[in-house]
Amino acid sequence: MILAVVTLCVATNGCRHEAKQQERTPVSVEVMLVDTVSGGATRTYVGEVEENLSVSVSFPMGGRVERVYVHEGDRVRAGQVLAIVNSATAQNAYNSAKASLEQAEDAYKRLKKVYEQGSLAEVKWVEMETTLEQARSMEQIARKQLDDCTLKAPISGVVGTCNAKAGGSLLPGEPAVNILDMGSVSVTFSVPESEISTVNIGDEATVCVPALNNRILVGRITDRSVSASRVSHSYQVKIAFPNSDKTLLPGMVCKVLLSQSDDHGFVVPAKCVQTRPEGLSVWVVENGRAQHRLITSTDFVANGVLVSSGLRPGDTIVTAGMDKLYVNAECRMQNVE
Repeated sequence: MILAVVTLCVATNGCRHEAKQQERTPVSVEVMLVDTVSGGATRTYVGEVEENLSVSVSFPMGGRVERVYVHEGDRVRAGQVLAIVNSATAQNAYNSAKASLEQAEDAYKRLKKVYEQGSLAEVKWVEMETTLEQARSMEQIARKQLDDCTLKAPISGVVGTCNAKAGGSLLPGEPAVNILDMGSVSVTFSVPESEISTVNIGDEATVCVPALNNRILVGRITDRSVSASRVSHSYQVKIAFPNSDKTLLPGMVCKVLLSQSDDHGFVVPAKCVQTRPEGLSVWVVENGRAQHRLITSTDFVANGVLVSSGLRPGDTIVTAGMDKLYVNAECRMQNVE
């Protein structure tokens, strides 16, 4: 019995010694210095390139398409012929109106001499002038309808879509060709209502276009809508860019970065921040030992969490290995950034 008690005491002391040894083993953690990540916040939005001007042209009278001279992607100049529809009916109507006009003009010349001689009643002369004016109007209407059978570009630009197909029919007013003015474009993006107060016209913005090998563009906000979408509760914001080389195409998706100079603090990685009943906190290393530090966060930004209070320049924050830490745990720091 005495031997059993002695054995138990030795085993208990051994466990305590082993626990103390394990407790004293330093915990390997990765850390970073606060002063290397201090600065303002940068918000990231998803934008889309849009043309500044888009014009859809159509045949006012419709009809069967006879010829189409352009295709999607073609560059056109103002006044260039795009397509034509069958003009037989319009041509006949114009010929009839022209013949009526010539007849009215001939009658006008004949009656004018009679009127000047005083041999024609005033009412007959007024009737003749009215008939001539009506004939002129009908001729102009018929000429306009004949001209409308030929579709011309109202502006210079690039053909976006072409719905006109040779042999097909188009209804009156149905869009036949859509022309885009590519001389300048805009990048449009949505800003939530909680952030729109920090976005102002004239603010500088950086745009990254992945489709152009991550091309970087720097511009300023030119337009901010005053009404929000009822579905997303966001506001449309635009940044204008010159596009003389025509490389920015409508529909390209891009990343928009806006610097918020009014928000100052320390941007720390989101993985460092833990949520506890008393609030947000991070692990910091002081004198080689781990300590909890409560922080105040003002916002989540593109590259982490913006901390407004709770940290000081020079603090060492744990970025990896937090799950093994406890208060006053001895730390073996690695990868100090």
